Amino acid sequence: MTDHGPSIGWPQSFPFSCGPAALGSVLTSLGWSPAGPRVEEEIEIWRESTAVACPGAHPLGLALAAERRGFRAVVRTSGPSPWLWHHIRTRHSPLPRAAYRRIEDDLFRRCQHRGIPVETSVEPPSPGEVGLLLTTARRTGGETPDPHWIALIPREGTLQVVDPLRRVPRRSARPLSDWWSDSGFEGTRSWISFQAPPPEDDRSSRTPPQEGHDHHHHHGGEHRHLVGSAWTAEDAVRILESPERRRTQDPKVLWRRIGLRPGEVVVDVGAGTGFFAVEAARQVGPGGRVYAVDLSPELIEHLRSRRDAEHLPQITPLLSTRSEIPVPPSVADVVLLANVLHDVPDTTVAEAVRLLKPDGRFVNVDWKKEGPPEGPPRSVRLSPEEAEARLRTHGLVPVDRWEFGPWHYALLLRRPASRRSRRTGTKP
Repeated sequence: MTDHGPSIGWPQSFPFSCGPAALGSVLTSLGWSPAGPRVEEEIEIWRESTAVACPGAHPLGLALAAERRGFRAVVRTSGPSPWLWHHIRTRHSPLPRAAYRRIEDDLFRRCQHRGIPVETSVEPPSPGEVGLLLTTARRTGGETPDPHWIALIPREGTLQVVDPLRRVPRRSARPLSDWWSDSGFEGTRSWISFQAPPPEDDRSSRTPPQEGHDHHHHHGGEHRHLVGSAWTAEDAVRILESPERRRTQDPKVLWRRIGLRPGEVVVDVGAGTGFFAVEAARQVGPGGRVYAVDLSPELIEHLRSRRDAEHLPQITPLLSTRSEIPVPPSVADVVLLANVLHDVPDTTVAEAVRLLKPDGRFVNVDWKKEGPPEGPPRSVRLSPEEAEARLRTHGLVPVDRWEFGPWHYALLLRRPASRRSRRTGTKP
């Protein structure tokens, strides 16, 4: 039996789901170091792996959550219908059965897209596998079993059993095949095995697959090219809306610093999921407008859904190109480029400046050269001085510069007002 080294027990922090805590134990045993506090990572995994509003995490969702962190997963069930379908159908029914079927179909599709094997087999897992097993060890008093995820990690000739409800992992001399047979879900046993990436695989533990190298980046904590299928809306939300990013690049702090006011017009170039645009919409209110511009049709659709869900009709999502932003000239009080200047051509910058009113504000947020290895390569990052010099060539005048969290800086520039406006004192 393979020894996977010392395992880190990950007790369950919240009663809503055991799957994220069990997955945390498995991944840490394989060498994963969470980027943020453990509790926040557990919440993030729960959000990713829970397909619907129910107590449990879906096996396919857990496999996808592990894959996003750089680990390889294989899902095995002993029957064609994973446990979630049966369990929710019999115990939880906030949605029609057809809706759950669509949810599972979508999970299967995403696993197929990511190359995650989903197997149906009555054979037990191999003795050396490390993974998660769905058991019926916990019950709520009724006849229907209550599913519960545990981690089984080979170590020193035995299995280390990490039950999220227990504070201390325990050892078991029983083989993995016995645990599989006795899991309690006859016909729908579920097992997910995991492997750490090989040393030559340098994927980030939080980075989706990269496709293409000729598109500008969107707002984000990672250096990714987002266009069409290169990064799904799901991937973008996971990274661009992460709690860590909100701590280090708080949109409220940015808009407060530049003095965004009710009734103003904002253009967010490379809006992504709306990380900055949504807060801008709240600040400008119903009398203002926020044009959320992006290259990705999928993210534009996401922005429309988010606008409707959050009741912010002042947001206008717009699909753009690198050389054309479909917004009339001189309409914006504020134009924002966040984490994209280092990777966009001058045509994009010129388009962004074209949208500004005379005396309008241009805001640039970007990575510090001395920042962390995550994000764009340091060789392409622009220092504040380099960014200012580039923006000056487009007629902008620097006004302010400040540290924006530990890894970024922000620049405020203005488009000079016309001579006529200065003489008359009228607002163009």
